[in-house]
Amino acid sequence: MKIIHTGDLHLESSLTTHLSSIKANERKKELINSFERMVNFASLNNVRVIIISGDMFDKKRVSITAKRKVFDIIKNNNDIDFLYISGNHDDIDLSYEQVPENLKLFSNKWEKYSYENIDIYGINFTKSSNKYLYDTLITKQDKINIVTIHGQIVNHISNEDININLLKDKNIDYLALGHIHKYQCEKLDDRGIYCYCGCLEARGFDEDGEKGFVLLDIENGKITTKFIKNAYRNVYKVEVDITNVFSWIDLKNKVNELVSNIDSKDMVKVILKGQFEITQIKYNEQLLDYLLSKFYFAKVDDESKLKIDISNFENEISLKGEFLREVKNSNLEDSLKDEVILCGIKALTGEDLS
Repeated sequence: MKIIHTGDLHLESSLTTHLSSIKANERKKELINSFERMVNFASLNNVRVIIISGDMFDKKRVSITAKRKVFDIIKNNNDIDFLYISGNHDDIDLSYEQVPENLKLFSNKWEKYSYENIDIYGINFTKSSNKYLYDTLITKQDKINIVTIHGQIVNHISNEDININLLKDKNIDYLALGHIHKYQCEKLDDRGIYCYCGCLEARGFDEDGEKGFVLLDIENGKITTKFIKNAYRNVYKVEVDITNVFSWIDLKNKVNELVSNIDSKDMVKVILKGQFEITQIKYNEQLLDYLLSKFYFAKVDDESKLKIDISNFENEISLKGEFLREVKNSNLEDSLKDEVILCGIKALTGEDLS
């Protein structure tokens, strides 16, 4: 039997933090299309169950159009059961909705769905259910036990998070987790593993890397897992050291070398690192324009540091020396000190501040 573990779809995200309204609407459609593509994969590969481990939607109020599209996808694949727990974003009351029969909802107490020798348990994680969920999870040792919860795991007692230690030695073969948007699969105990499936599509530059879902293949009492890439677009972070990079051509060549394997349909954030000279010209705006011409979306973050040894000026009796001492002894953050020093020295030497 085959099962898909997915979650954190965050359908109906606004996506307007970085993207224009046109691209934000395009990406919103792609999020739903990505879900449909996963379901099509399931249909073609004889998947019996899709576990959605929370945050199917991004907010409690969802447009009728989006909800209808998702429900139609589910309804049109009635040979697949969709087992769904609520997340911290999508605690939606579906009791009055025309929910498809093959969309099975969990509640604030443990519920179980059984398939052959496989039992799938789920519970909506809340502050209230956190008080009793560990003691009330009862599994059978001779079954394949899959458990799904949405939340951050910790290894200590917490009212806000899932205590992973209290889920050990409970005959769990696969713990299907949601909430973390990056794929992660680790050993739970001597019997089972726990897995964050990650999200299907990245929504921001904090969700870089490959995105997709986990395919479970259960045969002869054993589970094998495989991460399946599914995203329309990926997000990449690229660090570029600009130390001793003094010309636009050198910077462009260095960036091109680092992004050469990234597809033009993807999104890229270039992070400038290293040290720069006071007289060194930065081409941040030019670099951003260039990246936007190459990729679906791009961003440039400048984390480079000003290369200057203040100790050389500490004892200098001059306006420049006094200025540097004042900035050094100020309560400004180090990154802001660099900016102030750079602007101040340029002003004192008569250079253009732009």
